[in-house]
Amino acid sequence: MSVIRAVVASIRVGWYREFNWTNPFLGFTMRTVGPLAGVIAASTVYFVGASAAARFSPSQLAFILIGAALYAHVAAYSWVPTLAIAEGKWTYVFPQVYISPHSSLPYLIGRTLASFVSSTMTVIVSLVAAFYVLSSVFRTNIPFIVTPFSVGLLFLAMLVNILAALGLGLLLSAYALFATKFEWALPTYIAGLLMVFSEALFPVSFLPHPASDIANVLPFTEFIRASRQAMIQGGDVYSYFSYLGLAVFGGIILLAMGFLAFRYAENRARRLGVIDKKTA
Repeated sequence: MSVIRAVVASIRVGWYREFNWTNPFLGFTMRTVGPLAGVIAASTVYFVGASAAARFSPSQLAFILIGAALYAHVAAYSWVPTLAIAEGKWTYVFPQVYISPHSSLPYLIGRTLASFVSSTMTVIVSLVAAFYVLSSVFRTNIPFIVTPFSVGLLFLAMLVNILAALGLGLLLSAYALFATKFEWALPTYIAGLLMVFSEALFPVSFLPHPASDIANVLPFTEFIRASRQAMIQGGDVYSYFSYLGLAVFGGIILLAMGFLAFRYAENRARRLGVIDKKTA
């Protein structure tokens, strides 16, 4: 019960932190701008290039819309554990959590779940807004399948992806416990790699071997494929749950790796007393 209380309290702290301790509506509006701009930018680049080559396809535009929005969703909350540690070191918040006899995992999990909720809302709003804006600007019918069933499948895929995203966050956090200079930058680099290796903007089959083989089995790739199956292809429930099952399997493996790496790093960092270090 103490773990649950710690997670719930951390969710509340994370929620306020996500909106920078300001008015929730204002914070929500500001957080929507980034994903919306990213989705529109990626779609505009495709439209200009494809139109110049006379190969514009509404279905390909829908492919990019879903991928860009969900990539922004994953990038927004998977690095929150690293952020919680990095900013907590400099504001002396994390040491207060860290010196307790218990693990700081409930705190990091709570912060991640809070960010997941806020990111889900902002990405959905940005996706809907981008759909209507691009439909009007490009004067095309983007072939989304919007039904209660397809939207429910999308949300299910987003929930399943928490496993992989949290696992990735804990892996980065294991590094952040010891880092003093580049803990802010590493998640950005990883997010950039995910954009290439998660099939966010183009099929991973375009990548050379063995990069395409690695990208093809990542849980983030399967998550985005399942989401596209629900919102674009539709109808083939078997394919959707095949992708989702692979995302669950990969997410469990990544979560186990992240958990073990973080616990090892946390125990070692306690012994070495490095949490208050400000210089490398």
